[in-house]
Amino acid sequence: MSITAEVIILFIVVLVGALCKKLNYFTDETIHGTTQIVVNVTLPCLTISNMQRPFAADVLVNFLLTLALSSAVILFSLVATRFLFRKRDAARRAVLVNMEAFSNCGFMGYPIILAINPDWMMYAVAYNIAFTFISWTIGVSLYGNGSRMNLRRALLNPNVFSAFIGFTLFCCNVTLPAIPAEALALIGGLTTPLSMLLIGTRVCGVHIADFKDRDYHIAAALRLVIIPLIAYAALRPFPLAPAVAGTVFILTAMPSGTMTAMQAELYGGDTVFAARAIAYTTLLSLVSVPVMSMLL
Repeated sequence: MSITAEVIILFIVVLVGALCKKLNYFTDETIHGTTQIVVNVTLPCLTISNMQRPFAADVLVNFLLTLALSSAVILFSLVATRFLFRKRDAARRAVLVNMEAFSNCGFMGYPIILAINPDWMMYAVAYNIAFTFISWTIGVSLYGNGSRMNLRRALLNPNVFSAFIGFTLFCCNVTLPAIPAEALALIGGLTTPLSMLLIGTRVCGVHIADFKDRDYHIAAALRLVIIPLIAYAALRPFPLAPAVAGTVFILTAMPSGTMTAMQAELYGGDTVFAARAIAYTTLLSLVSVPVMSMLL
């Protein structure tokens, strides 16, 4: 089955999630609870499970290379969009810059990577580590002064912690016994359907009439098309492994991450704009992600 077909299948599940929200099968309480389960349980289990592989030097090198390239793409996006949106008021500018720099690389990106090639998950973890560290340090500092940086929160993030466990097991060439390994795989396997259903509940609340402000459209174009294509063009000249280049590119092409809305709430950003813009980019990604995947 083609990559595009795999991605379209995932987005059919998104539409089912939207229907479930319309039918009130998903309430605000169940959405919150399911989100907590995915972020704090199934995603970490998926991370450890997919890092269970025999040690190989080339995989280690590619993991570190993905980490470096992911950091470079995120930092470039931060600097470029901070300049681009320099004339916006502080609360709006902080949200816009975070939206463009930080994609939904875990919650939505992991299922997409699994659909494309499960072997790439090792490198998706590296991207997510870069995302988490930069988001909770430089990203949050955009809302105020540097004292708001939260390295401790980045280090204690369940997905970073599980990545550390998985990476340690990989480097030490340790294979988990069959029973815990199967349990991790079973729990981690819930990530894809649950994530896609939850994405559906988000796009269900999108009303086109709310998006008269041109910043919504500028943000969506940058997040879903322009920044990913810049990353794609920048990576092309280098002799990178397809798994490295493909992972960095496709995770950069994800819609804006939900972390931006949470941080806007915590640190005084434009929360209404953040929530609507994230929903808008997520809705448009139903088209943009399958199209971008054709470049792989």
